[in-house]
Amino acid sequence: MSGTRPAHIAVVNLPMHGHVNPTLGVVEELVRRGHRVTYAITEDFVHQVKAAGAEPVVYPVDRGDGTEPPERLAEGFALAVHASLGSLPALTRAYAADRPDLILYDVYGFAGLVLGAQWRIPTVLFSPTHLFYDDIVPELFDGAPGLSALPGYADLAAAFAQRGLDSSRIHEIEAAPYAVATLPRTFQRRPETVAARRVAYVGPALDDRSYQGTWRPPYPDSRVLLISLGSQFTRRPDFYRACVEAFADGDHHVVMSVGPGVPPDQLGPLPSHVEVHEHVPQLAVLAHARAFVTHAGMGGTMEAVHHGVPMVAVPQMAEQRVNARQIEELRLGIHLPREQAGPEELRAAVRRVTSAPEIRAGVSALRSELSYAGGARTAVELIEEALEATP
Repeated sequence: MSGTRPAHIAVVNLPMHGHVNPTLGVVEELVRRGHRVTYAITEDFVHQVKAAGAEPVVYPVDRGDGTEPPERLAEGFALAVHASLGSLPALTRAYAADRPDLILYDVYGFAGLVLGAQWRIPTVLFSPTHLFYDDIVPELFDGAPGLSALPGYADLAAAFAQRGLDSSRIHEIEAAPYAVATLPRTFQRRPETVAARRVAYVGPALDDRSYQGTWRPPYPDSRVLLISLGSQFTRRPDFYRACVEAFADGDHHVVMSVGPGVPPDQLGPLPSHVEVHEHVPQLAVLAHARAFVTHAGMGGTMEAVHHGVPMVAVPQMAEQRVNARQIEELRLGIHLPREQAGPEELRAAVRRVTSAPEIRAGVSALRSELSYAGGARTAVELIEEALEATP
């Protein structure tokens, strides 16, 4: 336990793997240091939260019609506002008699920001992606001129006003007093323009994910290739068929995660060296992988760098295209636009990332930076600093 007094930390998040997974290592470290952690999330993530040592505080969510989330991030912002405001009644009831000492809230977990303002509780922003930088809104959010122009912003401002709160606090997601970012500063887009007052670029705070299962290659010398488009934009049978064709030669043992919406029988006959699963224990596979064909989500990107694995980035939406650009500029791999991701192009891209010395050097350089970033330990040090600054 550090010198900081034991505290009740509430984590407020959205029910998305790319937002929950990066927090779990931080939760484990908080609990290890003697803090009590409650975690506001939906029923879907109770198992993961409990495994990390937190007490789930469950809120309901509108699950929609089962379609994929919108690729346009402005529409995604509106959905995040809708989910956050919908969670507020349940979270207000749950925490009314159990006030936390600090709220750690996801960059789109607006309910945490609202409750922190309402109860005058210190907050720390947790960003599993790029912190807000100059021009992030037009660059990622479909050309919108600023945060207040996004759909859903007016509803969020109204929720603040209904509680007698200053709606300017919404802009703390752009300029938070304290912020944790699960990437190294080198990967942050335009880091010199980030307005957060106190930032810890901690890299991936990897947790024990043994609950996801284990995986080992069929042979010790297998050249493992992991293919995954993450957890959201997975209904891409044509892309997966292109991957099967691209790597039919057997040079790689292919592990492909396709999500729940693509039955393997849609992909045609599969060679014996191609595994297709709804989900895979990604960290366990990356530990053996030679290359990663990825959608370039931040979580998977950082996990790949942590394991020294070069990437072929096939992004599905704007935020991932920014990551793919960073992957290419930092020589961590290749950006292959999805409309160009045919069998020949995929095969050539994997051949290049596994053989180019400049890519090997780029991955090694950022991997070295991650080793000094501190992960969960550095994140918790910033959280405890915010606690100690509270009168």
